[in-house]
Amino acid sequence: MTEEGRVSRRNFFRRWSLPVNSATADESLAQLTIAEAGRRMAARDISPVELMRAVLARIQRVEPTVGAFLALADAERCLDAARQVEIEIGEGRYRGKLHGIPVAVKDTHYTRALATTASSPILEGFHPEFDATVVRKLEDAGAILVGKTNLPEWSFGGGTPGTQNPWDTTRDPGGSSGGSAAAVAADLILGATGGDTSGSIRSPAIACGVVGFKPTFGRVSCFGVVPISWTLDHVGPIAKTVEDAAILLTGIAGHDPHDPNSAREPVPVFTARLRRGIRGWTIGIPPVSILDTHPPDIRQAFEVALEVLRGLGATVREVSLPAIFSAAQASQRIIRIAEAAAYHRQYLVLRPDLYGPGTVRHQVLAGSLITAAAYERAQQVRQVFIHQFWEMFEELDAYATPSWRTAADPRGFPSGPVQSGMFNLSGFPAIVLPAGFTDDERPLPIGLQIAGRPFEEDVVLAVARAYEQATDWHNRRPPL
Repeated sequence: MTEEGRVSRRNFFRRWSLPVNSATADESLAQLTIAEAGRRMAARDISPVELMRAVLARIQRVEPTVGAFLALADAERCLDAARQVEIEIGEGRYRGKLHGIPVAVKDTHYTRALATTASSPILEGFHPEFDATVVRKLEDAGAILVGKTNLPEWSFGGGTPGTQNPWDTTRDPGGSSGGSAAAVAADLILGATGGDTSGSIRSPAIACGVVGFKPTFGRVSCFGVVPISWTLDHVGPIAKTVEDAAILLTGIAGHDPHDPNSAREPVPVFTARLRRGIRGWTIGIPPVSILDTHPPDIRQAFEVALEVLRGLGATVREVSLPAIFSAAQASQRIIRIAEAAAYHRQYLVLRPDLYGPGTVRHQVLAGSLITAAAYERAQQVRQVFIHQFWEMFEELDAYATPSWRTAADPRGFPSGPVQSGMFNLSGFPAIVLPAGFTDDERPLPIGLQIAGRPFEEDVVLAVARAYEQATDWHNRRPPL
């Protein structure tokens, strides 16, 4: 796409307009899940063009309030792509559950059609010569890329400036994949991707009341994705339901020879085993000393969620965290900023003036002071932690934790590796999904996190799906 086809958020509402009367679009179709929309398109109950018109109309009406996107594809080109999908389905060339689904990707993912900026003026106008593997896989599956979502500068930070939480537009949507989570929660898109280095898919998914899945390290290629930390970064889906997350993960997972960290594990169809019962499974939870640090409403929501899991036949029991846990927490911080400093060195030398005044420059400068010996020691601690983590999981099928603090919730209860970062350090898969609301005057979503052993995403998804189907939190919609 030419630069004329790119629409930045700054001039979005001045230059971009729906090429049809938005009043004629059935905006309710934008509220469909990926699974529902896929079934209805395959059955010819709705057309891909009708679905795209609904999404574009929803964006035109709601995006000024939410601010989820940094760039949007040309609306007429999106409709042309939907018309092509309609032809393909009509000719019997249906590619699967993502065929014709409007999606978005975080603006760290390389896209030839739209500029990739990582929300930094350093990359303004940067048009890569190739698509990120995750973008290519989505397009190969027939998904239609509608836009690039907002993030904090270079993905650093727990909030997403410029994007509003759909549940309370005076609040932040969390970060760093806040644009993706807000877009899905506001029904501006049916599904999206994000990046997760310390919780950056899961935190905004919790804050916005949607599903966010960080898969096993190496399950989804990071080739063509602007990094923070090469050995901590994960790419994964953000969706309205667990089933949708499974559909997206099936589409984007798989070995990639361009990514040296890409795993060769076979990729199952993650939706195939979603409906297994969890009777007889054992689910671990953190010690009471950790749970007691959470506010009463978060703790209560977690206890209610555990009762739901028990009612489904699972055994829930407290487990001790690895003995090296505290040292592992410190090692993650060292690894994260040391690897970030290595990536950013080129830009700090050439354009230091274009960094913002806050988090990114301070952290990468600090990372540049870490010695090779300190970095190597941190990686050694990491290996011990992973070994002890495996031992903790030996008698567990899954592990559950409550919500943690996000930028949307200023009450100050603990964030950190107990709930998020330890799954980046270990590479174990973890999903979050809606599990209630806070006691605030304008209630915010509360999440439940389920984690599992490496490459057992199907187990994690099965637990999450069982809980989701026994509750109705995923059916709630923000008042937009």
